[in-house]
Amino acid sequence: MFILLCWEGGCVGDASIRKIAYFDGAKDPSLFKGNKRDKTRVVTYRCPSNCAVQVYNYIEKTARVVFGPDLVVLDPHENFIVLSLSAGKPKKENALKTICLMLGPDFISDHITVETSDHARLKIAVSMNNEFRIERGNPESEAMLFSVPDFIGFACREVASKVRGKVASIPFEQFHKHSADIITAAVFGKNADGEVNKEVIFTANNLVITNIDIQSIEPIDHHMRDSLSKSVQMAIEIS
Repeated sequence: MFILLCWEGGCVGDASIRKIAYFDGAKDPSLFKGNKRDKTRVVTYRCPSNCAVQVYNYIEKTARVVFGPDLVVLDPHENFIVLSLSAGKPKKENALKTICLMLGPDFISDHITVETSDHARLKIAVSMNNEFRIERGNPESEAMLFSVPDFIGFACREVASKVRGKVASIPFEQFHKHSADIITAAVFGKNADGEVNKEVIFTANNLVITNIDIQSIEPIDHHMRDSLSKSVQMAIEIS
């Protein structure tokens, strides 16, 4: 698998996944002769800028992290750690195989299904800015990058849980009027002064969400969607 990933630039998945295009410059067709791997060549991989890969030595049972744009040269008893990430909207597990972790700033998009206290079911499209904060040269800090195998799925589940928990305690009318403020406060939390925090840090892997943008909110129920559309249209006409 990791040889195929190196040949494909470090990432394999559906062509519609946005992140795939980022790895085109790292493709190395010379790893293969025809349809077979050229076993006379040392396995190398040019890690893209602002990315990291983890290499595991299965004899010594140790791991090292290499940052782009360095060239990774595998020793005889080393393999790349392959990450299996969630992708798509809504997120689907194991949709993206990669040896390369993008450090950011980047963004993650997802669809979240919520239900208000008066049982209105809604689909929320969100986009979150994210980045990893690490101390380069500190092996413990570097290893934390890969401590969560699916950082995308992990972040989306954590954010969705916060949003669902908050929305479940609020009636639809209130949520409809203040949705952006409610979602932002749910994700980032508030400090001792009651102000919304600027970011949220996931200590499991030092992933930081710095912003969340609500792109759309749609009722899942068709009848409710039609009623909401009419009420919005009436409000526009009255104003």
